[in-house]
Amino acid sequence: MHQLPPAPRSMGIFNNYVATGPETLMLKEKIMSLSGDSFDIKLASGQPIFKIAGRHMTASGRKSVYDCSGNHLFDIIKEHFHLHKTYAAEDARGNVFLTVKSSMT
Repeated sequence: MHQLPPAPRSMGIFNNYVATGPETLMLKEKIMSLSGDSFDIKLASGQPIFKIAGRHMTASGRKSVYDCSGNHLFDIIKEHFHLHKTYAAEDARGNVFLTVKSSMT
């Protein structure tokens, strides 16, 4: 796997989650979740970082991201009517602050 060079300066929206070096994140899906789309994100050491709660039967596939204290950070939604798969992150007021699109390559 190719590793990107470090950014010249720290960047991020949530300063508590800016890493100073490479980090390995592990996703563990909650198989018995009623939504079927909830999971935890942990560091390789096992330290929990985020909890993701999927919403049951939503057209947008909305997932809410929480910190370990249960504070809502943002939502991830799938945007429709795009040529490529497109996901957006929305803050609590519904403002999009991040968009990720797939490519054809």
